[in-house]
Amino acid sequence: MLRRPHDCDRCGTTIAPGDEYAAVDGIAPDGELRALLCVECAAALSRFLDGA
Repeated sequence: MLRRPHDCDRCGTTIAPGDEYAAVDGIAPDGELRALLCVECAAALSRFLDGA
């Protein structure tokens, strides 16, 4: 849960405490990847990963 507002790492929309969001953790070739995404960007990522 967020304790303070954060910007979506993809589009910059502010994610406020209490809003739904996606937290993405992964391993990239150049190191660790961590991102907070708004609902719309999380949906776009899901579609991309599903090949849609």
